[in-house]
Amino acid sequence: MAQNEPKDKSFLSIVNLSDAYEIKARFLPSVITLLFLLPASTAYGGPLNNLIGVLLGGVGGGAVMAVFMSHLASAAGNRLQRILWPQWPLDSPTNLWLNPADSTVSSQQKETWYAAIKRLTGLDIPGASQGEVETVINDAVTDLRYQFIKSEHAQRLQVHNTDYGFARNFTGLKVVWITFSLLSCIGCWAIYFNNNGHLQSCIISTAIMVFALLLARFLPVYVRQKADQYSKSFYRVLTEVDKASR
Repeated sequence: MAQNEPKDKSFLSIVNLSDAYEIKARFLPSVITLLFLLPASTAYGGPLNNLIGVLLGGVGGGAVMAVFMSHLASAAGNRLQRILWPQWPLDSPTNLWLNPADSTVSSQQKETWYAAIKRLTGLDIPGASQGEVETVINDAVTDLRYQFIKSEHAQRLQVHNTDYGFARNFTGLKVVWITFSLLSCIGCWAIYFNNNGHLQSCIISTAIMVFALLLARFLPVYVRQKADQYSKSFYRVLTEVDKASR
């Protein structure tokens, strides 16, 4: 165990992926995106396997590329987020459920949350003016997130936040991995008709292309589901932290 520790630390420090969120939500979607090129790379004898190995090793140029790909995934995820929730974060589930005008949760539940928020942050959402309520809600949510960072009750929230980040960033990269799957499919059939390829590679690449197209259709709904799941965990933590504070 001690022998593996320096290697892990080197990878994390060089690639700047310091925790589970950075690795799963930002780095992993970009690596999976590269896998859509794998059938064509194998058919043409390309070095994609070596490239992925270098990225996972996190040394030298591979570390630089890993950081770039991680930030690319994050940027793509942020763009998707703005499409799904045009007024982000004001219309995100976590904020929206606190809005008195929203009917997603009951009024009684909101009153419980309002009271807990006022005790923990001092912000009075029901007492805010109509033109300021969304700003007060966002201030409260931001304050609570900072309070939850070190809370022992927030472990499940962190898991759901990471799950949402992965779903958002991977879906945000859909233009890239759909393009890769199409290129891979075309490349495999091209080499097959030139009598240099194998039918098996063509079938696999075609199946991956169809899978990618279907995946792109349903993933935005999955991202919304993960956002709702995070919000449910957020307010569960709010209740637990409020009880502990009293």
